[in-house]
Amino acid sequence: MTNEAQAIEETALAVADRRGVALRTAIEVWASASTSGTTRRREELIAKKRKAVESFFAEIGKDPGEVTPVDVQEWCDRMRREDGHRPAAATIYARVSFLSSFYAWAQRELGLRPNPALLARPKAPKPYQTESTKSWTDEELRRITSAVAAHAAGGDLVGKRDLALLLMYTSTGLRREEVMGLRGRDVQVTEEGLIIGGRVKGGRYRAREVRDEETKAALLGYLTAAKRLHVLKTDAPVWTRHDNPKFAGEPLTSHAFVRNLKLYAREAGMEHVHLHQTRHTFGRIVAEETGSMMATQDALDHANLSTTTVYVQRIAIKRDLHSAAVARRRKGTDAL
Repeated sequence: MTNEAQAIEETALAVADRRGVALRTAIEVWASASTSGTTRRREELIAKKRKAVESFFAEIGKDPGEVTPVDVQEWCDRMRREDGHRPAAATIYARVSFLSSFYAWAQRELGLRPNPALLARPKAPKPYQTESTKSWTDEELRRITSAVAAHAAGGDLVGKRDLALLLMYTSTGLRREEVMGLRGRDVQVTEEGLIIGGRVKGGRYRAREVRDEETKAALLGYLTAAKRLHVLKTDAPVWTRHDNPKFAGEPLTSHAFVRNLKLYAREAGMEHVHLHQTRHTFGRIVAEETGSMMATQDALDHANLSTTTVYVQRIAIKRDLHSAAVARRRKGTDAL
């Protein structure tokens, strides 16, 4: 190799290296900017986003502006053909969604060309069809609540806490961390029940009234039994550990509560129980009681009505508003 050719090659490598550093920096900035500061396990989610997008560019060997929808589609196809630990359809969809999010950010911040991931993104896997997202029936809701209540009635402090938690989840439809992350100052006791405040998905602050005497009584009963009633109006966590004196007073994790929930479910004769089912159960009941998509959207705090529509179509029983009138017409006994 001549000196000139060697110099050209070294220059090309240096340019490529600088581009690589710039790309990794851009991905890092995007991943941080697109992840809410209130997100639990934020660093873990940021790392997951970075890994998905960095692996895409490492695999195709192109600059962001050179990527086409075909490149993204072929990447998806290769993931589907992977031997061994082939990613699930939901995982592939999530990875392409991260890539699309990166491009949307780059369009705004860096003036990049149109988003190639939008056209190539696979259809979202059908939501709310798995065991983890099915709504409980009314009978199942009664059974699992009774199982937890039996532990609480026996004087078990963990049972009292878990009953208050289960009622809080099913009475409000709040998301996993919106309940688990509650601080004393987020809970206001009223004559009619409770007012629950805090950050919801998207970083917005919202206060929610809970007119349920049973939920209020369970919460106050737990805090009184734990000698922690004083935490209200403070920044201390509402839910703490009571399983081991060594960890007394430490914040409870949702994973620990879920472990207990599965044990209660087994006692209630239920299988495949997941915490998010409390939210789906709440949404189903609201939809069936109101028959209103708008009311259900507000109760679930969905930003978009389309999200609520998909939610309700999967989990709710559509209220019958017309069959009685049709029957009367059929019999010729009445008019619509």
